Amino acid sequence: MITRNEAHRAVIGPHKPDKISVETTRLSLTALKPSDLDSFMAVFADKNSARMTHAIPHPLDRSEAERLLADMAATPFTHWAIRLEDEQLIGIISLTKSACGTTGGIHSFGPNLSVFIAPQWQGQGYAIEATDGLLRWVKKRKLHRIIHAAHFADNEPSASALITADFLYTGRKTMETSLAREGEHLALHMIRIL
Repeated sequence: MITRNEAHRAVIGPHKPDKISVETTRLSLTALKPSDLDSFMAVFADKNSARMTHAIPHPLDRSEAERLLADMAATPFTHWAIRLEDEQLIGIISLTKSACGTTGGIHSFGPNLSVFIAPQWQGQGYAIEATDGLLRWVKKRKLHRIIHAAHFADNEPSASALITADFLYTGRKTMETSLAREGEHLALHMIRIL
């Protein structure tokens, strides 16, 4: 899930974030840039997509999308564009130290993984491929040992993708909010050990 107040700045050696690309069979994970705005909006403009996040409102207007994109781009190595070979942005993957629900103690599993693919590109394995690619990159650099993920209980595609990407349920359940839906909703928490 994309959550509110993500304020983690990773330091990955002397490399500039806009020069790093994580490559998979069909995708490149690269830094977000201002020219990604229209594609960024396409990822989150769909009401069903926005409902699965904490911090994306629906409808998503251009000025709010510009602010969100700028905030994500300002935190190196936390939010990555998921791009096809032709450089088209089809999704966003993030790995942040934000927390879902109650934090601290036994519930501090590690950074939080979120993946969102634009509706027209869903169901083709891109979320799983991007997740595996980013987590291989993290493991190779020994940045984290445990990765946390959560999904709203009514988000069956995310549950399936996370299970396929070797995440396991922890048994932790929290009530979470979303700017794109009313009230609190059940979120289920998972981890993957690298």
